[in-house]
Amino acid sequence: MRFQSETVSANLGGCMNEQLLLFDAGDDMAETLDVSESNAEAERLRAENDELRNSMRMRDAHEALIKELNAAGARSPELLFASVQTEIQFDGDGRAANIAAIAANLKQKFPEQFGSDQPASIDAAAGRTSQNNFLTRDTLAKMTPQEIARLDWNDVRSVLAR
Repeated sequence: MRFQSETVSANLGGCMNEQLLLFDAGDDMAETLDVSESNAEAERLRAENDELRNSMRMRDAHEALIKELNAAGARSPELLFASVQTEIQFDGDGRAANIAAIAANLKQKFPEQFGSDQPASIDAAAGRTSQNNFLTRDTLAKMTPQEIARLDWNDVRSVLAR
């Protein structure tokens, strides 16, 4: 068995030469590949390659934009990314070129989507703090020892410490 090569001119989307390997079974009857089948396969592979490159570019852009949005304090970075993924522009190397501009634009358009969530106080500790606002040194001086004994000693200590 031996292989030999032959240069064949084929149109594969541009003017390029393709080298086809010919298989020699020993009886000098070499089988050649059909050029049209070769062209179709090459086009399929090119399309698949382009699809994979686009997928990798979008993955990298997704990671970069999510990182930028998280740094800006975004509450729902995935939702924000989904709203602007068609606006991403790529440079000649396939890198996202306008990530910072998109993040700044989102922050300007949707300021409520940025910042920390701090819910309003519902005064949940209302019953835990001292209700003895009336307690002063003067009121303590006017009380009997029995009345003072019924008071919370922590409150008495805090009044005496002032």
